[in-house]
Order: sequence, then structure tokens, then C-alpha cells
Amino acid sequence: MDPRDRNILLIGILAIVVIVAGYYFLLLSPLRSQYAERQQERSSKQVQLSQLQKSVSQLQQVKKDSPTIQRELLELQKRLPNQPEIPTLVVQIQGIARASGVTQLSIQPGTPEPPPGGGDFSRIPITMTFQGTYEQMQNFLLRARNLARLITINQVTYQPASGATSGTTSVQPGLERVLQVQIQAEIYVQPPVSTTGPSTTPTPPAGATGGAASGGTTGGG
Repeated sequence: MDPRDRNILLIGILAIVVIVAGYYFLLLSPLRSQYAERQQERSSKQVQLSQLQKSVSQLQQVKKDSPTIQRELLELQKRLPNQPEIPTLVVQIQGIARASGVTQLSIQPGTPEPPPGGGDFSRIPITMTFQGTYEQMQNFLLRARNLARLITINQVTYQPASGATSGTTSVQPGLERVLQVQIQAEIYVQPPVSTTGPSTTPTPPAGATGGAASGGTTGGG
């Protein structure tokens, strides 16, 4: 091959290299960058779509469960109301007193106060007294713990009622001795009591209060 043909060949090869390099840097490389960006955008949109689908699924589940959630909220509001609702509580306790057969029922609510350990609620002490047999007292306690309103029995004391057979105050289940019973309990209210303003003692309906029983044997409660 003569020098002239070799020069032409070299020039041709060089031209091809220049064209390929220009194609890569001027056309192919930008296209690859754009493709990578589109792929990244697509991946991001797929993640967003997945999150939206998950949110829609959760909202649909919430909508499906909304009746159950509403019932649970109503039950919670009954157990821990935002007002003392002492008259309603008195009616409920009078109902369980009739159902358990106790008599001479007295209900004395105290003043709302913060719980000893702190918390987002207030406690209202309740003193209840009545007369009944040991079995009736246990029936009353069981029904009280099953009230829709959350109530905690703190102490139960009892002794033979005035006029009952004299003797030991140790009462055994099954004996029909009439007892004078006193129960110290508490109920709860949301939100907590404000410490900046005066607090008032809730007033139960007429006829719901009375004298407390004297001290006696402490029973399980």
C-alpha cells in the first residue's frame, strides 16, 4: 500500500472514531442520562403509588371498622365519661341494689380530685352503705364491678346490723345474718381536675345520701 492510500485509510479510521465519539458524547450519553433519570422517577412514583395504595387500603379498613370503633368509643365514654354524671351512677347503683336484694342503700359522693400517682383523669370517692346478708353483699359487689361505669372497690367493712343476733362479728358464707355494710369505692372522670379553679362536690338525687356505717370487720372486696 502506497503512502497516499495509507493516509486516506488513517483519515477514514480517524473520521469513524470521531463520529463514534461524537455520537456517544453528543447523543448517546445524554440519552442514557435521561433514561436513568426516567427510571429513577418511575421508581419514585412506584413507591408513591404503593404508599397511596396502602393508605387507601387502610382508609377502607377504617371505614369498614368504623361501626366497631364507634361502639368501642361509646363504651369507653361510658366507663370514663367527661362529666361526673353522679345522678346516672346513683340510678345504676340503685338498680344493682334492687337486683341483689340489699336495703337501706345510701350513696355519698366525694369531691373530684387528682389521682395520687398523677394521670389524665380525676377520681371521685364514693361511700356506699346498705343492709343485707353476706350472699347479698357479694352479689352487690359482683354487680358493681360489672357496671358499664368503671368503678374501683377499695374497702369493704361490715358488721351485724342493729337488732341482729349478738355474737361474733366473723360472718361466714351461708348464714342469713343481716349485715350493715360500708363500701369505699371510687369512679373516674376525664379530663383531670383543674387546680386553678374551685372544685364542687357532685350532688346525687334526693334520697340517695345518708349516714355511713360504723367500722367493723374488713371483708374482701
